[in-house]
Amino acid sequence: MARHREGRGGGVSGAASAAGLGAAFLLAAAALWLMTCPARADFDPEAWAFYRDIKAPEDADGKNARLQLDDRVWDRAAGPGLQDLRVLRGETDDIGYVVYAPQKEPPTIAERPGRVVNNAKRGTEATELTVDLGGDPQIANRVRLESPADDFRCAVTVEGSDDNKTWKTIRDNGAIFAFKGDVEKRFTTVAFPDTQMRYLRFVVSAPPGGKPIDLAGATVMLETEAPPSDLVPLEKHTVGRQTRAEQTGETWVTLDLGAKHLPVSKILMEVAGENFGRAVQVDTSDNDKTFGEVGRGFIFRYSEPSYQKSRQEVEFGEAFGRFVRLRIANGDDPPLSVVHISVWGRPRYVFFPFEKGQRYRLFYDNPQARPPAYEYAKVFPHIDRRAAIEARLGPVVNNPRFIATRAAEPPSPWLVRNQWVLYIGLGVAVVALALVALRALRRPAGEDEAAEP
Repeated sequence: MARHREGRGGGVSGAASAAGLGAAFLLAAAALWLMTCPARADFDPEAWAFYRDIKAPEDADGKNARLQLDDRVWDRAAGPGLQDLRVLRGETDDIGYVVYAPQKEPPTIAERPGRVVNNAKRGTEATELTVDLGGDPQIANRVRLESPADDFRCAVTVEGSDDNKTWKTIRDNGAIFAFKGDVEKRFTTVAFPDTQMRYLRFVVSAPPGGKPIDLAGATVMLETEAPPSDLVPLEKHTVGRQTRAEQTGETWVTLDLGAKHLPVSKILMEVAGENFGRAVQVDTSDNDKTFGEVGRGFIFRYSEPSYQKSRQEVEFGEAFGRFVRLRIANGDDPPLSVVHISVWGRPRYVFFPFEKGQRYRLFYDNPQARPPAYEYAKVFPHIDRRAAIEARLGPVVNNPRFIATRAAEPPSPWLVRNQWVLYIGLGVAVVALALVALRALRRPAGEDEAAEP
C-alpha cells in the first residue's frame, strides 16, 4: 500500500511539475512575442466612430498615394492636429501615413549694392533720391525707401539712366504709405519692371496738402518668385452664414465656415468706396461663443490723379476654427460697405504607401487617440510627391464596430519614453517563471509524499 501511495504521489508530482513547466514556457513565449513584435499605433476598430473608403483609379500603379482631407473629416476629427487619423490596409493592417500641408515658398530677395549720390527737395513738390549701382549694375526690380516720417501717402516715380544725365521713366504710378494709429503700418516698397541701368532715381511727390517728406535712404533689390508649389498652397473655404453687427467704433462680421478645426491664414475682402484705411482684427472660434485673437492687419484704398493703391487682405499665422470674426475699426468714421469676404487656408493631404489591389480606409473621430509615430515619416521627405497616385475619399460610413464607451487610452508618456523598462520587467518575469519550473522539476518525490495526509 505504501508503494502504491508513493507511485501515486510521484505521478501527481510529475504532472504538477510538467504543468508548471508548460505554463512557464507558454508565458515565456508570450512575453518574448510581446518583446519582439513591432510597436504599432493604438488602433482599435471599436474606438473609431467613422471611416471612409479611399478610392484610387483602377489603373493606378505606384508606391505612394495621396488624398485631400475635406470638411467632413475636419469637422469630426479629434482636433486641429488630426492626431486620430488612421489609414487601414485590408481589415487589420494599420499602416503609416503623413499629413502634408503645402505652402508657398517666399520669393528670393537679393539686395543690390549701391550708394546715394543725390538726396534733395524739388521745391515744395517732391523729394528725389538717386542711387548709383556701379559700373556693372545688376538687374533690379524693387526699392525700399526709408523715411523718418510716420504718416503720409505719396506718389512715386521711378527713373533710370546710364550716364546720370539722360533719364527714362520706368514707372510713373508707384506709391508709398505710412499709417499711424491703433495699428501702425508702413508700405514703402515700390516694384518696377526689371532694369539694368546704373543710376536709379526715385521721385517722391509731396503728400496731398503737405510738404515733401524727408528720405533717409534706399535699398535696391531683385525679387525672384519661388517656383510653384507641387500642390495648391492655399484654398478658399466655403462661407455659409454671415452676420454683421455694429459695435461702438467697430464693425463685427462673423463668418460660419461650416466645419470645426478648419485651417485659416488669410482673409480677402472686397470693400466699396474710395480713400479709406482701417485696422482689422481677426478672431476664431469653434463654438461661436469663445473667440480668440489670431491676427491683425490694415486694409486701405487710396485713389489720386497720379496713382491708385489698394490693399484689402489680412494675412496671419495659421489658426483653426469654424467661425471667423472680423473686427473692423471705424473710429468716428461711418462703417465701410463690405461687398464680399473670402477665407483662405492651407489644405491638408494624407500621403501613404500604396499597393495595387488592396483596400484602404481612413478612420477618424476618436478624441482619446494619441498622435501616432510611423517610420513612413522618415521616408516621406525622399518620395516624389508629384508622382503620388491621386486618391479620393468615399462617403462617410458609421463604423458598425464602434462602441461609444471604448477609447484608445493614451499610454503613459513616461512609459512611451522608457519602453526598455517594460522589456526588462518581462525578461525578469520570464527568468523567474523558468526558475520556478526548474525547481518543480527537481523537487524530490519524497516531499510530495510527505505532504500527503
